[in-house]
Amino acid sequence: MKHLALLALLAAAPALSAPSDPTRYAACIELAGKDPARAMQMAYAWRIEGGGVAPRHCLAVAQMHARHHEAALKNYESAGEASESARDGQAIALWRQAADAAMVAEQPADAVRFLGRALARPGGAELSPRAEADLLTTRAEAHVAAGKPDLAMADLTRATTLSPEYFTPWLLKATLARRGGDLVTAEAALLKAAALAPDSADVELEAGNIASANGDTALARQAWEAAAADAPDTPAGQAAAAALGRMNAALPEKPLTEKPLTEGALPATPR
Repeated sequence: MKHLALLALLAAAPALSAPSDPTRYAACIELAGKDPARAMQMAYAWRIEGGGVAPRHCLAVAQMHARHHEAALKNYESAGEASESARDGQAIALWRQAADAAMVAEQPADAVRFLGRALARPGGAELSPRAEADLLTTRAEAHVAAGKPDLAMADLTRATTLSPEYFTPWLLKATLARRGGDLVTAEAALLKAAALAPDSADVELEAGNIASANGDTALARQAWEAAAADAPDTPAGQAAAAALGRMNAALPEKPLTEKPLTEGALPATPR
C-alpha cells in the first residue's frame, strides 16, 4: 500500500507550472523516475548555479524515488520556502506534495505542518472553498495517523462546512465518529455521503461498519454483501468481504441434518 502511495505521489510530481528553465526541469523530473542518482546529481549542480525552486523540487522527487525519505522531506520544505519567498504562486502545490511525501515516509506530524503552511495561503494566494476543504481533509488524515482524532474531526467538520457537496470529508467524518463511538454523528455524516454517492462501495462498507457497531448484524451483512458485490476488486469491496468472512466465522455451525421436532420426545400415552 505504501508503495502504491509513493507511485501516485511521484506520478503527480511535476507541480511547477513555471520553472525557471522548463526544458531543464522537465529533463530532471523525467530522469528522476528512471535514474534517481543521476537526477540528484543534476539537481545538485543546478541548485549550486542558483536555479531557485525547480532544482530543489526535482531533488526532492529524485530522493523520494530513491527512498531517501528524510532528505526528500527537507528538500520539499526547502522548495516550498523558496517558492514562498519568490511569490511565484506555486507554494500551495509544493506544500501539498510535501505533505503527501511525509505521509509516504510515515511522518504525519510533518504532513500536518506542511499542510498548515498551505492553508496559511502563502504569498496571499487564493484558495477556493473546495481547495481549502481538500487540504483540510488531507490534514485530517494526517492528524488521525498522528493519533489526534479530535483535531481530525475539527478539520473534517470545517471541510464539510466549506464544501458540503464534497463527498470524501463526509465519509471520513462518518468513519472517525464511528471509531470514536459517536454513532449518531457517524450515521448523520454517512447519510450526507450516501446522498452524494449512493452507489459507492465505500458508503456501503461504512454503512455495514456502523450497523455492526449498533449491533444490527442483519443490516451489516446486507451492506457488506452489497459492497463486496458492487466493487469486489476495490479496497472497500475487499474490506467488506473480509468483514463478512469474520462474521461467518463467528456463527455457530449448522447441523448436517435437521432433527425432527418429535425426536427425543416421550412416547404418546396409549389409548
